[in-house]
Amino acid sequence: MSGSSRLVYVVHGPEAVKAESISLEKAGFREVQDLQEWVIAHPEVLGDDVLIVTSEFDQWSSESGATARERLDILGLDASGRLVVVELKRGGDRAIHLQALTYAALVAGFDEQRLADVYAAFRTKRHQPTDREQALDLLRNHVEGTLDADVLSVPRIVLVAGEYPPQVLTTVVWLTRRDLDIELREVRAYRLGESIAVTFDRVYPTPGVDDLLLAPAQRETATAAKKVDEQARAANACRVIVERGLLAAGTPLTLRPTNEVDEATRTAIIGWVAEDPTRGTATWVEDAVRPIRWDYDQTQWRPTTLVRNILVQACGVDRGVRGTAWWTTPAGLGLTDVAFGKGGRDWTDVHDLIGLIGPGHWTSYGDIAQVVGVPARAVGTHISTCPNCPDGAHRVLTTNGTPSDGFHWTDSDDVRDIRQVLEEEGLRFGATGTADPAQHLSAVGLTTLRRAAV
Repeated sequence: MSGSSRLVYVVHGPEAVKAESISLEKAGFREVQDLQEWVIAHPEVLGDDVLIVTSEFDQWSSESGATARERLDILGLDASGRLVVVELKRGGDRAIHLQALTYAALVAGFDEQRLADVYAAFRTKRHQPTDREQALDLLRNHVEGTLDADVLSVPRIVLVAGEYPPQVLTTVVWLTRRDLDIELREVRAYRLGESIAVTFDRVYPTPGVDDLLLAPAQRETATAAKKVDEQARAANACRVIVERGLLAAGTPLTLRPTNEVDEATRTAIIGWVAEDPTRGTATWVEDAVRPIRWDYDQTQWRPTTLVRNILVQACGVDRGVRGTAWWTTPAGLGLTDVAFGKGGRDWTDVHDLIGLIGPGHWTSYGDIAQVVGVPARAVGTHISTCPNCPDGAHRVLTTNGTPSDGFHWTDSDDVRDIRQVLEEEGLRFGATGTADPAQHLSAVGLTTLRRAAV
């Protein structure tokens, strides 16, 4: 599998110039000094919310005193509490997956204390002096839940290489169908005049068709599988809510201690909150990383980090919890429930705004988003998938005043050209293909129309 078939162009006004695809080796890049450092500096190429724990790690040993000389390129920790084993190659390597499997087996025995030692050493080596307790606190704060030994024992593997020989792809597909979690990410270089651009793409599992495969169960035991699933859902809940616009900015949240802690701890928290009710209330904000503004200190927090802080202040307990279940909406739903199908957003307000856009006018996804308090992407996603959106949804355009590439009519048999329909309704388009700004209904204009309609 190779990325050479991708076409990349550099655009200068109306002119598009094809960029030259070259190997990392030809571009003069090295595995450790360059590729490895890029990934450490930009861990998002490995997936959302991955914390780099160490690199070039080779301190393996067993209880019997046996040692191994293998050197793990990168070890990460994602927000669900799973280790991420990363193997890097500039080009292709027929054994890359075998090396990664060895490292996954070696790190599967890590507990939180061992992980803290490794992380502390990594930070200290990189001029951020850190002791074990500080490292452990940083690791715990990164995880939406607990640093659970069962979850740590089931690492996921990410391979990053310039290309993948057929035997690697075949083996990886076979392994994922047998409950191992392995991703292939392809790194390619492109020459753009005097500059070099680098791209990272997930090439397996193929984005958008994961459900067609036998999804990795990511388990070693039934207990570990359940914990992995619960913590993954908790870790992704806030991001899902923000991306899909499932909660409006400003939604009040209430603290509800769960049975993750015993009755005595719950009682202590309730008493502590009673002393100052603002300790038990917060506000939802549009931030996938720190989406809760605590009324007590007016600071934005991650749900789990905030609950852990409350536990320490209320009763001196420092332990991991799934904070997305502790913060509830006015309807009594935890954030995880909101994210994954219970009490989904009522889009009536968006439908009402669409109904106000008459022929010969247009608005944007961003304008509607500003009025109703959700991300523009969430508005676009809803309109593109909504079977009940009112007439006029085609008058919602991009910020630039052009029809969205993803727009389609509710009736799948409707093949009308959207721009032609808009022009027949009286909307004017300029030479660049953008709608006339004079016919634009801004967020202010939509608000005015909505008030007049009441």
